[in-house]
Amino acid sequence: MNIAILQENLLKALTRTGRTVAQKSQLPIMQNVLLSAEDARLKIVAATMETTEVVWVGAKVEGEGGICVSSRLLTDLVMSLPQATIQLTAKEGSLHVRCNGVNATIPGVAAAEFPPVSSLKKKTGVKLDKAVFLSALTGVLFAAATDEGRPLLTGAKITTDGESALFAATDGYRLSMKKIPSGNLGNLNLVIPARALSEVVKVSQEEKDVGVVEIVQTDEGQMVFLVGDTEIHTRPIAGEYPDIEKIIPARHNTRVLVDTASLLRAVKSASIFARDNANILRLHIENQKMIVSANTPQVGENHVEVEAKVDGDGGDIAFNSRFLLEFLNGFAGEELLFEMTGSLNSGVFRPVKDDSYLHIIMPVRVQG
Repeated sequence: MNIAILQENLLKALTRTGRTVAQKSQLPIMQNVLLSAEDARLKIVAATMETTEVVWVGAKVEGEGGICVSSRLLTDLVMSLPQATIQLTAKEGSLHVRCNGVNATIPGVAAAEFPPVSSLKKKTGVKLDKAVFLSALTGVLFAAATDEGRPLLTGAKITTDGESALFAATDGYRLSMKKIPSGNLGNLNLVIPARALSEVVKVSQEEKDVGVVEIVQTDEGQMVFLVGDTEIHTRPIAGEYPDIEKIIPARHNTRVLVDTASLLRAVKSASIFARDNANILRLHIENQKMIVSANTPQVGENHVEVEAKVDGDGGDIAFNSRFLLEFLNGFAGEELLFEMTGSLNSGVFRPVKDDSYLHIIMPVRVQG
């Protein structure tokens, strides 16, 4: 391999693939990136056990071939170089880097040692509007589990019914659901790792000039998300996902219309006092008000009144303040609807006049 490439282009690609590289892995090869010169471009590949990210970068290819090198070492080196042309040459098992008087050699591993990447030569993908697709992902991914003890819940479920695509994620304590037009996605019933979808979101936000996300299902059963010159490959998680329809409360006896920004400020304020008390935050609803409070004997207490339009019985309910903050920080509507049925049933949060989104949080059982 012998190529010439601009420093800023190489650094951007390495920074992106670096997010996928595992800091610790049972397979040392996965702490490396694969550099491969082919099709008059440089291909940079990073992989974990569940996700592979491929970034294509324009370069002057003077000789094809490939090599694996430490992702962190190469990124740190390229970051230290001036914005000029970098010459990358792989020979005798090492990568030689030259730029403006800098000459560095990084020991490498044969490209054949790197995990194989699923082929997209016969791709038949479908394209979704990027903004619509991102609205679905950002609305649900934060609710996915991070505990590997329940692998299925670390993914987001995607199902289609011909007219709409439903995205859902739950960690067992909360649930987010978002519907978008399915376009020509076909029949899907998959659970996709949330970490892979989070990378799709980050790449999509970085590629501001790209208007679509293309989705490809390979012959090997992998799902590939294409955003500009970046591919994110991942394998669906096998298993029976929880029946989310059974989680949604069938009724409510209290509905509250509240200003989102006002509620967010109140939750932020009260959560300071909830940190040393298992993040327990209480909502008290009556007389066209919602009172957000937290009380930790060793720290103090906080009560914040928020004006609201209340329809129904009112009452008290407690939540984990972190769950409320994560939901409210990502909620786009100026107002939201909150529905509840007593202190022991799930609380439901909805946008106003929009049935495409739903967020549910399980309450915390408290005394007094």
